[in-house]
Amino acid sequence: MLKNTRRLVAVAAGAVLVTAGCGAPGDGDDAAQGEPTAATEQADPQSDPAQDGAGPNLDDIPDPVAEVNGTEISKDEFVTVFEGQYQQMAMQAQMTGQPVDEDQLRSQTLEGLVGSELLRQEALERGLEVSDAEVDTALAGFAEANQASEDEFFAAMGEQGMDRDDVMEQIEKQLLVEKLIVDEYGEFSATDEEIEAAYQQLAQQQAMSGGQAGGGLPPLEQVRDEVEEQLVAEQQAQAMQTLSEELREGADVTEHL
Repeated sequence: MLKNTRRLVAVAAGAVLVTAGCGAPGDGDDAAQGEPTAATEQADPQSDPAQDGAGPNLDDIPDPVAEVNGTEISKDEFVTVFEGQYQQMAMQAQMTGQPVDEDQLRSQTLEGLVGSELLRQEALERGLEVSDAEVDTALAGFAEANQASEDEFFAAMGEQGMDRDDVMEQIEKQLLVEKLIVDEYGEFSATDEEIEAAYQQLAQQQAMSGGQAGGGLPPLEQVRDEVEEQLVAEQQAQAMQTLSEELREGADVTEHL
């Protein structure tokens, strides 16, 4: 089943940009399988893609991993994002038989974190702000998307290495970046033609993969909102990627990884 596509940017602070670097969310196995692509949707403790083998080697990760205009990106922040993305890749590896390219994923994770920090700094430069009420509303939305109470959501995110303060901070960062993207590009939307084309692509991918247990993809009228959300999320991710690359050109960035 398609999921709510709104993303918590950092498991978050860069996971969206990392995902964009790996390919648009609608272009690969995530779309074909209907699997979650956001850190907030990795909350199922029964789903541990690394359980059948060794996890990534993180012993040689420096601290900090980078500085962006004088602001450090810590090893802890890198590891949180990297491990979340590694789990996603490991799940895909189980289906495709292709091993996870850790070096490539490290590079993508670092670039995503640098890009997210550049976006955060630009948002603050423009005087954009996020209220406590907006953070609380977003938190409730994330919990609902995961069919959990807020306490259950925090507990699940704790299993991803994020405590309550971390989660609230990353939600605030996400909302700040979302406001920046709207400030720069305006609101995103998807046309009926784009929604129908995306749905047909999903249907074809599911048919090629053997469909899903229980009857395959629901009719378009039942999942139109989810398909539209996915398309808008892809547009937002691409906009984040584009703007972060533009900001990178004039930034003082030092990477240690």
